[in-house]
Formats: sequence, structure tokens, C-alpha cells
Amino acid sequence: MGFFTAKQKRLARNCSVRELENGYHDSESALRMASYRGDQKALKQAMKVHGNYEYALLYKNTPEYNKRRR
Repeated sequence: MGFFTAKQKRLARNCSVRELENGYHDSESALRMASYRGDQKALKQAMKVHGNYEYALLYKNTPEYNKRRR
């Protein structure tokens, strides 16, 4: 499956679901703060981090991930 990057796959393999969810919520807070301040550079960086956590969580649900775990 070429949808996920190597970084996202590595993040999914090395972190538990709880750690990924915490990172997702923390990055969401960072997104909100950057948008309130109007800081586009911080917003762009926070969006990258947020996307990585979101895709890592999604990757954990794929058959490819479950096949690799076995």
C-alpha cells in the first residue's frame, strides 16, 4: 500500500494507540493555537505533525499492518 509514508508506518509500529492518540490531540491543540495567533509557519509545521499522527493511527487499522505484526 503506497498511501502511507515510511515515517508514518514507523510511527505506527513504534507507538501504542494511546501514544498516537495523545500526540494527535496535542498536535490539534498546537494547530488551534497557531491559527489563533495567525502564525502561518507554525500552522504549517503543526499540520505536518498532526497529519503524521492521523495517518499513523489509520495505518494501524490496515490489513498490511496486521500482516506485518504476525
